[in-house]
Amino acid sequence: MMLILLTSLFVSQNITAAVKGSKIPVLLGLYAPNYLGLQSVINSQLRQIDEWAGKRHSIAGFFIDIEDENPAYNIPVPLEQLRQNGYTAFINLKSTRTAAQISKGDLDGRLRKIGLAYAEWANRGQGRMAFIAPLQEMNIPVETYSKDPKNFKLAYLRIQKIFQDAGVSPDSVRWVFAPNGWSENNEHRFENYYPGNKQVDVVAFSAYNWGYCDNSTWKHWNGAKETFEPYIKRMKAMAPNKPIFIAQTGTTSNTKKGSSSNAKDQWFRDSYSYLAAKGVQAIVYFNINKECDWALYSNGAKSAGYKDAVANPAFGYVSPVDLAKKI
Repeated sequence: MMLILLTSLFVSQNITAAVKGSKIPVLLGLYAPNYLGLQSVINSQLRQIDEWAGKRHSIAGFFIDIEDENPAYNIPVPLEQLRQNGYTAFINLKSTRTAAQISKGDLDGRLRKIGLAYAEWANRGQGRMAFIAPLQEMNIPVETYSKDPKNFKLAYLRIQKIFQDAGVSPDSVRWVFAPNGWSENNEHRFENYYPGNKQVDVVAFSAYNWGYCDNSTWKHWNGAKETFEPYIKRMKAMAPNKPIFIAQTGTTSNTKKGSSSNAKDQWFRDSYSYLAAKGVQAIVYFNINKECDWALYSNGAKSAGYKDAVANPAFGYVSPVDLAKKI
């Protein structure tokens, strides 16, 4: 089975922005807390933030389980709704199974349904494209498929092959390698999970400032350099010709002295300025109050520091059609 996968793996186009088109601005993105197949959600959780921030976001992130009950609806509907509103989707393809189960084919039937649903949307043409990150954050303990580099790489290839067999054109997808920057030891450094340059179009990582959030096991305020610099350096060394995305990021307002909106605002200013200068191609912010108070805009609360940060002229908008041509 391994030999079959390796000899018939889905080879992506391996196209970078530098090769495919002219230089593009640093892209802004958001995760929304609700279902992006609804225009009302897009209006309130994406477009309203664009208007408030004074800068359009190019990317909208969401998560979908490989075993989703209705991929024929839950893939094409949000993808098309986002596209019609000017956003390119960033899909985290998650699972509650192990990497070994996926790599040996236990979810092939489910993956075919996902692949066929994606193909149905993408094959409408006109530059339809989305970013897909299979089994995100595979190098940290919280995921069921985590901490198994060998089977993760086989599962990644298997997913790509199933999409290819379902009729998904390489032009219509950009495959993303999206680990967490942090790992608990060297055995699970993200480099050990990298499927290879031929299989990956974009490299990305998650990095958060957990600060003194109640759910943080290690209380510490991480500034911009500490949050991002080590992982950017390693990504550049691992895949020097690939665009680098911040696949997930967020900051709490909880400091050592208590909650501080001013501290959160300054983190935005410092971090987005820092990332714009470091050659990162996109930043997708986790605008969801989940483990901590990550949200920058929700229930009337707005982080002025984010608005200040994205005013930087390095950040700009690229439409779905143009983005498909350039990355």
